[in-house]
Amino acid sequence: MTRPPPEVMVALARASNMILPWLTEWRQRELEQLPFVAPASVGVAQGRCQTLTELYRLVQDAPDVAAKLRSDPNKG
Repeated sequence: MTRPPPEVMVALARASNMILPWLTEWRQRELEQLPFVAPASVGVAQGRCQTLTELYRLVQDAPDVAAKLRSDPNKG
């Protein structure tokens, strides 16, 4: 995944406390359902889990990334 621009990372960092619990629950629910998906839909379900995992990691890491950007704006 392409990392968003610095201003988006800062915005995600500010909103991460609200977004992360919801995203965590959604991701976990999708992962738990994955073994029960019909064979014809496995690829779609796996792709959804992968996308949610990438978004989860992005939002989870956003506060640390934003802090680094604030301390050294040239790192963005």
